[in-house]
Amino acid sequence: MGFHSLAIGTSALLTARYGLDVTGQNLGNIETAGYSRQTLNQEALKGWTAGLGNSIVGTGVWTQSIKRVGNEYIEKQLRQATSTDTYYGDLQGCYSNLQTFFNELSGNALSDSISLFWDGMADYSAHVENLSVRTTAITEAEQLVKRFNSMGEQLAEYRKDVDNEVAESVTQINRLLETVAQLNKTIVTTELGGASTRTANDLRDQRGEAIKELYSYMDIDVEEEANGSFIVSIHGRNLVYYDQVKPITMDKTPSSDGTIVNTPVFDSDHYPLTPTDGKLAAQLEMRDVVIKSYKDNLDSLAGNFIWEFNRAYSQTRGLESFSTLTSLNSPFNPADTLDRMVYKDLIPEGTFQIQNGNFEIVIHNRGTDEPTTINIEVDLDGRSGPNGEPDTILWDPDNPEAENSLVNRMQKALDNAMPGVFEVKIDRQYRVTIESKTEDYGFCFGEDTSGVLAALGLNVFFTGHNAVTMGVNPTLAGQPELLGGAKSFEKGDNSGALALIAVRDAAVKNLSGMTLESYYQSVAGRLASEANRASNMKLLSEDIAASMFNQRESLAGVNEDEEVTRMITYQRAFQSAAKFISTMDQLYETLINM
Repeated sequence: MGFHSLAIGTSALLTARYGLDVTGQNLGNIETAGYSRQTLNQEALKGWTAGLGNSIVGTGVWTQSIKRVGNEYIEKQLRQATSTDTYYGDLQGCYSNLQTFFNELSGNALSDSISLFWDGMADYSAHVENLSVRTTAITEAEQLVKRFNSMGEQLAEYRKDVDNEVAESVTQINRLLETVAQLNKTIVTTELGGASTRTANDLRDQRGEAIKELYSYMDIDVEEEANGSFIVSIHGRNLVYYDQVKPITMDKTPSSDGTIVNTPVFDSDHYPLTPTDGKLAAQLEMRDVVIKSYKDNLDSLAGNFIWEFNRAYSQTRGLESFSTLTSLNSPFNPADTLDRMVYKDLIPEGTFQIQNGNFEIVIHNRGTDEPTTINIEVDLDGRSGPNGEPDTILWDPDNPEAENSLVNRMQKALDNAMPGVFEVKIDRQYRVTIESKTEDYGFCFGEDTSGVLAALGLNVFFTGHNAVTMGVNPTLAGQPELLGGAKSFEKGDNSGALALIAVRDAAVKNLSGMTLESYYQSVAGRLASEANRASNMKLLSEDIAASMFNQRESLAGVNEDEEVTRMITYQRAFQSAAKFISTMDQLYETLINM
């Protein structure tokens, strides 16, 4: 009879215990993220020939392996769906924040401030002599400026915050790459490089979860080697090979708006990292495309608002003429021709564009209100030598008497009209000052076809050049009588104020021929449309990710009811094996005692 019966019982007992262990492991990790259900693979042991003719008697059961349930295709689809869902989730959040900044549905939007500003100007045009109405018009302008400033600062700060998030994402990516590399090494060691039948199930789950988190940051590729390690790459460049990591670092690079941003690059050769999916891809798109484009749109609106209004305003006069006036904008090099001047305030090229033309200085006899108009040519026709004079410059430090200097031309024209009464000078910051040396005469400006007055900041309403720098000329706040609204010294003349109102409906070349308000409405409309698209894409990606997650859970997830059923089965198998061993023990004892 032999003792192989006890061996059969023992193997059954051990197998049932292993089954209970596996079931307990599954139930214990029912809430563990990324955990894959495990199953016990058991097999009958090879039999032996008993003394019963040719009959084969079994020798029991053994645990072949503990299998990690899963499907790599489904896992990959889930990771990719998670990456896309994260991408659109971040974009949706970005557009939601932008809509909050633009605030178009609240009654406190920029469009409301623009309308109130024009309403104030319209009221001013009907009551140009009334100081209270003048003050109200200036106040409405200050409220408009505050709205521009607030939105510009919010967008700039938001872009800066996202840039910091890019750096944080790179830190997390490097952490995950290190985790995958370390788990690669441990898995290969545990599984003997594929030479054994054992599988490091829990370690593979941990690595799978790290890979899934990496996918949430960017669209990586994962390939499993024969030894069980993963090769992680992006767009053909390795990030992890066995236990070796090629980390990502940050380059500080200037953006087109002059800010310095974090650019993810490979640490080895500073080759740019350009993900197209996941959190990092969304952050880069938010920073460099979405937020920047709306910031650029807002700055373009503000810059053109300033320029178009100032061009009309610079040709108006207030209730009083100027005794002295200094330009607000300073060029780096005053010897550049006026159409090529670069300003110290980093005003974007083309925002304030001086062109070939002329402008008028009007000398005001304060005793008689008699005007004397002089014309100043701004020669920017590109001709010089025998066929024409050199193009106009502001002033040449190396040749202070240059005839093509605007400063000298103004001084010469004023001296010809009223010798010794006016002085035109330039300071160390290259700001131009026009000053009357007597209280009997003041000055103002007439028609300007060149745009030089608005570009230099002579007799302007708005200061600055974009949403953040935009302001109201501070001299107007305390002196509303200086607010321009006339084009003559006749009492009640509102022709200048009407010209200002006409700016509202004028087509702006730099805004694709749209008016200021229609341009803003197009930007706000585009924001609403893009936000709606991002929301729809988020819902779609969310549904796909949920579907893939459900597929994964139905296959590899732990079902409590099923595990409890298995536990009962293994429990009864254990009890039966124990009963079998007890019974065989009694038989052996009987045989021995015979």
